[in-house]
Amino acid sequence: MRNASERKDIRRAEKLAAETERARIEFICAAMSTKQGRTWFHALLAGCSLFQDPFTGDALMDNFVKGQRNIGLMIYNDIVGNCPADFVTMMQEASIQEQINDRPIKPSDDIADPFGDEYASREDIYGGDN
Repeated sequence: MRNASERKDIRRAEKLAAETERARIEFICAAMSTKQGRTWFHALLAGCSLFQDPFTGDALMDNFVKGQRNIGLMIYNDIVGNCPADFVTMMQEASIQEQINDRPIKPSDDIADPFGDEYASREDIYGGDN
């Protein structure tokens, strides 16, 4: 049992807290050093509304989202404070993935139209409601 008035117990608790903090930061840096880790952290930070305005207009929802955002900001500070180059890499990878997912349909992506037009759009083939 700890005695908060004993210097030896205080020092032992300080050492344990420092070791725990070091291990936590090492984990974050190790995870951020891999593509899978960066992808996971980006999804977590996005889920915490870190990359968008948390305002919804509903006071209860705003408070909920601000709580999520607070957790995201703590994780963000750990990442940027300890492995900033990996954060930049994570954002570049996420930007590239977003561009790939949101790219417009190009003629090479379309299916040739057997009825005379050079290309049919996906909307023409599958309908606009799908």
